[in-house]
Amino acid sequence: MSNTQSWAPYARDILRRLRHAQTVVTNDLFDEAKQIAPVEDPPARNLLESLSELEGAQTRDSQELAELRAAGTDGWAMDENGNDRPKQRIPADKILVCLQLADTFRTHRDFCERVLAPGAVNVIDGFKMNQMETAATQIGRLFLPEGWVAQTYAAKKVTSPALQIIFPPIGSSGTLSPNSQREFKRKVLSSLAQPHPLLILLPDGLQLDPDLLHILPDGQRLAALTQDMMLMLLAETHSATRKVDSDVVRPLLPDDAALKSLTAPILIASLRAPTAAGAAKHMSDLLRVPADPNEAMTLEHINGNSPAHLAAQGLVDDLTAWRAGETPWSTIPHSLLISGEPGVGKTFLARAISASAEVPLIESSFGRWQSEGHLGDMLGAMRKSFAEAIERKPAVLFIDEIDSAGARDSADKNNSNYRRNVINQFLAEIDALMRAEGVLLIGACNHPGNLDPAILRPGRFDQHAELGCPPLAQVRHMISRVLPEDTKLEELARAFAGQTPAEIDAQLRSARSTARRAGRSFDAAWVLAHMPTATPETNARQRRIALHESGHAIAAALLGAVPVMKLVLSNRTGQTHRSNVVHEGLLSEFEDEMTILLSGRAAERLTLGTISAGAGGEDGSDLQLATQLLLSCDRQAGLGIHGNSWLGKAEMSRLTQHERDRLRVKLDKMERRALRLLEPHRERLERLAAQLLEVREMDAEDLRPWLEDLIPSARPPIDSPHAGFKPS
Repeated sequence: MSNTQSWAPYARDILRRLRHAQTVVTNDLFDEAKQIAPVEDPPARNLLESLSELEGAQTRDSQELAELRAAGTDGWAMDENGNDRPKQRIPADKILVCLQLADTFRTHRDFCERVLAPGAVNVIDGFKMNQMETAATQIGRLFLPEGWVAQTYAAKKVTSPALQIIFPPIGSSGTLSPNSQREFKRKVLSSLAQPHPLLILLPDGLQLDPDLLHILPDGQRLAALTQDMMLMLLAETHSATRKVDSDVVRPLLPDDAALKSLTAPILIASLRAPTAAGAAKHMSDLLRVPADPNEAMTLEHINGNSPAHLAAQGLVDDLTAWRAGETPWSTIPHSLLISGEPGVGKTFLARAISASAEVPLIESSFGRWQSEGHLGDMLGAMRKSFAEAIERKPAVLFIDEIDSAGARDSADKNNSNYRRNVINQFLAEIDALMRAEGVLLIGACNHPGNLDPAILRPGRFDQHAELGCPPLAQVRHMISRVLPEDTKLEELARAFAGQTPAEIDAQLRSARSTARRAGRSFDAAWVLAHMPTATPETNARQRRIALHESGHAIAAALLGAVPVMKLVLSNRTGQTHRSNVVHEGLLSEFEDEMTILLSGRAAERLTLGTISAGAGGEDGSDLQLATQLLLSCDRQAGLGIHGNSWLGKAEMSRLTQHERDRLRVKLDKMERRALRLLEPHRERLERLAAQLLEVREMDAEDLRPWLEDLIPSARPPIDSPHAGFKPS
């Protein structure tokens, strides 16, 4: 809260001028074609009138005020005739902008010494788009001393002392068009060429021309709305005495953080209440976000321990330390990019960061921005999201679908100019956000590899973390919040293993709905009974997946690779969590990594006699990764048939037949090598797969008894044939 002791007297004087001006001015439109005449001081008031205007002055005794309060009447607002409504109506937006300006300038002396000094150039930013014209008008009419005039153009022939007040012509999209940007730049330069002091008003988040940014001083933020301002406003709009019962009204008002979200429609709707207390309560009700148990969940509720969850908790801790004044903003990370398949909870995690830090969340996405229309509308919507985050800081800005932006050097040349403009604007907005202390930027995407490198670099997104399907412990925790102390909780958690939070949530909601319609109790047994029934075909598929993942784990251990951290089996797929083997960039490391990637296929062939399509498919599959590794060795790493040459990334559709044959032969050798590695351990492979089928998830501790004794004696040869290999 601001210190009202310093600016409140100034604000009350400005409001007196505003009331006087309202009686003599009928047209408040700011006319650039004429000077704004300063308003004369109102007639001198006697001592009694001056004393009665003091905030604590009251003609009624405390008992009478208490009786009126008990009857639901505000005695502070009632004049001697029993009226509690003001005789003069002044638009609330004018009152508020005057209060914000008074708090910004603090005192009349400060205003004159800083703003009206010879050659002074001042910038005030943070205005809403519809405030700048009103602010310029009120400064010219209410804040200037006698003899001064205000103009919105270069005052070349003015004989009186003049203050030049200019602001950019913002369009409906919330942005400056190129022509408007050039015109505003010309206007600023013309005004700077004159000796008169210059005051520039800017909307929140506007990106100025780089030349102007370089020559203009840093802007001062327009004072934010506070409870003290709202009390002054209600005293003007709901009181015949220009006083209200602050002991009653203040507790009903939104707090200062919530007032950052106040919009003109909410203000107008609130002020229709007949009393100041009613208006304050209605305003709080309209600004209060309805409680949503999902959105209110914090990181503690989620109880995740993935790299993404740990990075999220770090951001919350750092923001909390910054708000407490324990660490400078420049020393903490400001941003996090979360990647992962759809449904893993990227949006949910961003909401948890906001809830944990107890700050507002501003959500948007590239899809939402693009839905606004053509390029100008899209960029305007983007700018508004960033401006809102800055206005409501401290806050979290979450932007989804960032990979929709693409990259400026993409091979796809369709719409390349559009894509370049979007990315350039996005980078500029991020840079401006990083300079505005107090906003955490959280991005989400499915494919970070598709992003422009400039978006990914530190300073834009400081941290990158992948979010996968939740581990069994987190699944158990999720279900326990819905079905606490259920006897079949563990069984249900294993049934959900390997599924995304979105899938789990959908099945729980569906089961709850069917239980309600059937008049049955909703519990884990009911959910299990309504999950898809296992068939011989699905059981066979599950066993194949378990064998496949177990093959990866055993091969990695036999090659002395980094430890396998987790095996997960779900209804449709399996996952082996481990680090990449390639550390020094040696050919042997590439070969080991390809062998481990193909050991899942080898495990299937060894135990079942056939292989499935499970190792192939989309980007990120075993076959895709092994293929790219081999091509990288040949074409980029200087470790293949091309020797000391760099041929760049391969386009699969342009590979020659010779290159295709080489890929097939080399990868066949890697699979044969994996098969030789696994064959002596076939029994262990099948037992490990059976254990995985039962428990659905095994972490590093669970896997240690199965893998720790598989110490490699020597690096297995690659080209030796294997009698058991049968081509598919």
